[in-house]
Amino acid sequence: MKNESRVLDMARHFHPQTDPRLHEDHGPLTIMAGEGATIIDDAGNRYIEGMGGLWCASLGFSDSRLADAADRQMRKLAVYHTFNHRSNEPTIELVEQLAALAPFEDARVFLVGSGSEANDTMVKLAWYYQAARGRPDKRKIISRFGAFHGSTIMGAALSGLPHMHQSFNLPPLPIIFAARPFHYFDSRPAETERDYATRLARELEALILAEGPESIAAMIAEPVMGAGGVLVPPEDYFPKIQSVLRKYDILMLSDEVVCGFGRTGNWFGSQTFGMEPDMLSIAKGLSSGHLPIGGVIISDKVYQWVADEAHKVGVFGHGFTYSGHPVTAAVAAEAIRIYREVDLVNQARRLGDYLHRALAEALGDHPLVGEVRGRGFIAGVQIVEDRATRRAFAPELRIGTDVERRCRDHGVMIRNMGDVLAICPPYIITKREIDALVGGIRSALDGAAAANSRVGQVA
Repeated sequence: MKNESRVLDMARHFHPQTDPRLHEDHGPLTIMAGEGATIIDDAGNRYIEGMGGLWCASLGFSDSRLADAADRQMRKLAVYHTFNHRSNEPTIELVEQLAALAPFEDARVFLVGSGSEANDTMVKLAWYYQAARGRPDKRKIISRFGAFHGSTIMGAALSGLPHMHQSFNLPPLPIIFAARPFHYFDSRPAETERDYATRLARELEALILAEGPESIAAMIAEPVMGAGGVLVPPEDYFPKIQSVLRKYDILMLSDEVVCGFGRTGNWFGSQTFGMEPDMLSIAKGLSSGHLPIGGVIISDKVYQWVADEAHKVGVFGHGFTYSGHPVTAAVAAEAIRIYREVDLVNQARRLGDYLHRALAEALGDHPLVGEVRGRGFIAGVQIVEDRATRRAFAPELRIGTDVERRCRDHGVMIRNMGDVLAICPPYIITKREIDALVGGIRSALDGAAAANSRVGQVA
């Protein structure tokens, strides 16, 4: 049966973010079960899942309370919608919980089915807000090189990753790109983090002036850039960026799809890095990844303009079949109750401190490791060819891919973005499992170093 399933997947399943021709030859790694922070494949191999699946399984891979919440709601009201003034109890409870967590007062919550839909919705709300204020020409959205904001047409257009654009022939959209905040590779010699942040803010202002402030609606940013390489903003970056945006009447949109729900040591990443967003998008950890759900938390400033305009039109003409789905809302509401019970923010800080200490001790002297970075319970390991000069490996060598494969040989599941190893474990992982996770990464790096003649044998 295992071989039959494998053949069927290779023949019929068109996978996301995968090379389809390679998949036709190599097939899938099929995961059969999950227990806490561990997953089990169809050969019985067990892996410590150091990425929470895709940055999302905050409570692990089979939480019984979330399963029970889904079962109870499925038996009571399995499906309904929230169009035309309809609602349901789980959705009402969820939006109340989210408004209470919001980093601004009098928040409103718009529910969707995914992070991509949430980011699309933020952009449409930004356009709607500007039009309501009599400024319909403010349409451009500033994103950043290296950003990931989803896979819909707008999400891909916002994403500053070349493979999200190549060959898709995306339509012209009013997206402009600012520099990524990557102090390790992009700062000048002896440039401090604060000086680097100041320079990035000046470059942003120059970009705005070149484009015309009257044409720019908003800027979207992840507090920590996830798929772009776990890039932690330099000191004072967001306060300096936000000062420029306010000067030119440009909204700040925080993409919290990865950073929300405790990941950086606060409920939202914007709180960790001094960002004061007008809207923020959520998904992934919202339901611990157990069911697909996302949302936008909207400031009162934006909501009031949008609501007045929609009243003039007669309806707010946006929404999705699964906006406020009762089962996904019930699971998300239960997840937030669990987060509060376990004191998620402090749990993330404690586990994050332990993870970063373990990574520093295990990898601080490794010849392939240029930097270990992160904040709270998220980390990135930067692989380099030469630590002293910060020289990167040639991309065609695919060192990061090799290390990720070797990690699996040591019972560890992580993700590489080029030559960055990303680590984003479930919050229910134990310290012993963190030690094993870090040990597996160290062993994988040792193997890659030994196999690379230019690095030589690890001492």
